[in-house]
Amino acid sequence: MSTGTESTYPAVYDLIGIGFGPSNIAISGALVEKWTALSNDAETSFQKVLFIERHPSFQWHPGMLLPGAQMQISFMKDLATLRSPQSPLTFVNYLHSQGRLSAFINRGSLTPSRKEFADYLEWAARYVEAQGVNVNYGQEVVAIDESMDGLITVTSITLADGKLNSFITRNLVVSPGGRARIPNVVVPFIKEPSIVARSTLLHSSEYKHRIGELLESITSERQRPLRIAVIGGGQSAAEVTMNLHGLLNDLPAGDGPIGHQVDMLLRKGSLKPSDDTPFSNEIFDPEGENPRFSRYLQNTKPYCNTYKVVSLYEMIYDQEVDEAIGARNSTVFTPRPRITIRSHMHIPSLKYDTGSKNFVFTLQNVRTREVFENESYDAVVCATGYQRNSWTKMFRASDRLGKRFGIDDSASDIPIKLLPFAQRVADTADLDQPQDSPLSSVSSTPTSVVTTPPISPGAENVVKQESSPTEAVKLYITRNYRLLPMASTKTMQDGSAEGLKARIYIQGLEESTHGLSDTLLSVVSCRAGEVVEDLLNND
Repeated sequence: MSTGTESTYPAVYDLIGIGFGPSNIAISGALVEKWTALSNDAETSFQKVLFIERHPSFQWHPGMLLPGAQMQISFMKDLATLRSPQSPLTFVNYLHSQGRLSAFINRGSLTPSRKEFADYLEWAARYVEAQGVNVNYGQEVVAIDESMDGLITVTSITLADGKLNSFITRNLVVSPGGRARIPNVVVPFIKEPSIVARSTLLHSSEYKHRIGELLESITSERQRPLRIAVIGGGQSAAEVTMNLHGLLNDLPAGDGPIGHQVDMLLRKGSLKPSDDTPFSNEIFDPEGENPRFSRYLQNTKPYCNTYKVVSLYEMIYDQEVDEAIGARNSTVFTPRPRITIRSHMHIPSLKYDTGSKNFVFTLQNVRTREVFENESYDAVVCATGYQRNSWTKMFRASDRLGKRFGIDDSASDIPIKLLPFAQRVADTADLDQPQDSPLSSVSSTPTSVVTTPPISPGAENVVKQESSPTEAVKLYITRNYRLLPMASTKTMQDGSAEGLKARIYIQGLEESTHGLSDTLLSVVSCRAGEVVEDLLNND
């Protein structure tokens, strides 16, 4: 449902959500259920809600919906089951509506394919829209600020025609999608015209849509062995590598003894399969967020979680068997594509040879310090994860809102770090004037490269992969995901308002305060319930 809410006087909403991915669909579902439960109450609030999504229609991981890709979580970790098993928004209800419930049970597996889960999410989006949730597709939020009466002004741009739209809201939920994280050494080549024309440099988020162009551009001249680099060591890197192996297997490599090659370049020492034992999976339970918030533990991720590792290892082992048999029997056979995992690799420099149209790497083993020069590749795929800091840039760019939280554009290079406003502190302090927590802080931007983001960014939507400085702006957050202004009871210098009346919630950014699972789907349903309860209880 698309609303035509552009006017001279912006409409005032009870809630506006930035983005319409799984997190905000879950919020919508929880709200719809509240509407149903309170349908006899004529005074029920939060009836006027709007979500603003930059894509022209709902999308989730479109660039990584590869054949055979599986989810890593149980189907019961959907948008609603852990919050309310009787919800109409459960995966089971989706299966029933599609006539596939019995067939899914007969599969004997708790994990659906990524393709089916993406279809479930689209079905859920259509459901909540049909229940009255407004979604403005094809609009991107470009600014947020505090209005003169203490509410929040949201400005979006319609991507199709560039028209600016203005809205006012009493509450804001920020659920930002990820922008492709690109290693610094690769960034200069993102917009190189000859590279763009040939599609030979991709991020994994756009892999499915552009891999055909990539292969066509590097095989159009003559049959020869191709060499492709995949940068990264997580799930996406493993899936891209295996998919490339299958695609290259169908492409002739010429008459020589060498076949196509796919090299995984990873900084870590090895790939390790995810630990999916019951005790390990408890890390991702919604209940696991309580002790993490109250004690503010600094969390560490598993070394690498990728369910494809075992299959990838089998593929590499099989190619070694073929090579050993061929060498012993002096057998002449058509070479198959070869996968090589190059671990402990740092990339000090990268060049693009306009003559050969190849990427020329200098690699260095971080353990042995051995340097490998002139490593030439026909194409590069970056499976290096995502950055989710666009919301902080809007805070910094605002005239008034950012200052409420101690954020402005005077130090744009200083990162923002989330600190928990612990309950034991809240019991003795004014929530509107939080004190520094004695507990150490960690960055609110996850350093992991293992999540499947909700959008597929293009070259204009990438960020450099860089480390964070040690100093940071402190931003406090409650257990229920609400950001706390530093001086909400004080007037601004222009004398307006008695304080910020609107509330701001963030989702999928609180790994440092709420636990490892916060950036994952595992807690989406329960988190949505907690946010909605907090919204209604503080109405």
